Order: sequence, then structure tokens, then C-alpha cells
Amino acid sequence: MALGDDLEVFIRGKFRRIDHLLPRNSYFDVVVTREPTREVQGHYVARANLIGSGSLVMRGEESAGDPHVAIDTLVDRLEERLSRQHSFIQSERRVTARGNLPPTPDEELVHPSTLEIILGDHGVDDETIARLEESGIVTLEQLRAAVDDGRLHARLGTRFRHAEHDLVKIVDQFRA
Repeated sequence: MALGDDLEVFIRGKFRRIDHLLPRNSYFDVVVTREPTREVQGHYVARANLIGSGSLVMRGEESAGDPHVAIDTLVDRLEERLSRQHSFIQSERRVTARGNLPPTPDEELVHPSTLEIILGDHGVDDETIARLEESGIVTLEQLRAAVDDGRLHARLGTRFRHAEHDLVKIVDQFRA
């Protein structure tokens, strides 16, 4: 169906509401059709396909007697589904078989990080904390994994041998 300018503006405004839930480099392909039905409530059908990385990610369809109502209901349902999917992805950060967590979200990498605060409270000097960050250890889980695998000495080097013992003690405290 040929969309009027007001309906197109309405669609763009409604779908802009859920932009923050969309994966990167994805977009919605929206089609509104008028289908002849016996019931007035089903004359207008709004279909939306969420396309991400060149493939279909999610599909939604709603019908109503007015195209604005069909689009509004469709956006509400898609927002609910995307929100559920987003919270499910966030809750899937579980410990792996080797005891490591998946990569941390970007918001965990702000300064001072939780690891910096914990180590600072336990009297670890700033130079050792900076060396840990340089070697890629920015979370307590990563520090624990380095201690468990025996890689802490290799990551810190011989210059920080004095701090290695303290770091192992701190990790052991958080296990108990």
C-alpha cells in the first residue's frame, strides 16, 4: 500500500522508540498492507522484519482496523520481545567450565574499576595495579583465572614478585 507522509512519519517515530534495543548494524523492514477481510478489525496488516548482518533476526505481524493501531501494537510487541531477549543475553554471563567469565561489558571497564578499588583497599600499590591492567587483567575474575592457571607470574614479570603473593592471598579471600 502506498504510505502517506503522515503514516510514514508515524512509523519512523514509533520504531525510533526501540532503537536502543537493536543490535548494531540492524534495521527494520516494515510493510503495511490492506487486506480484504470480512472483519473490520483485520483490514490493515503491519509486518516488520528485523534484519541484522544481512539475515532475518526477528519478525512481527499485527492486524487492526486502523493502520496506526496495527503499527502501535506491532511496536509494543517487538519492544517486549527485544527487551526480553536483551535481558536474557545479559543474564547469560555465566562461569565457563574453566572458571572464567565471558568478556565483561564495557560499563565494567570504567576507572576506577572494581578491581582497582578492591586491590587499593587491600594495600596493593598503584604500580602493581597498572601492571595488571597493562597485561590485560582488569576484573577480579580475570585475576582469579590468572592465579588458578599459574599465569600471574608470567603476566606480572619478576619485578612484581613481591606483589604476587599478596594478590594470591586476596583472590583466596574472595573464594571463601
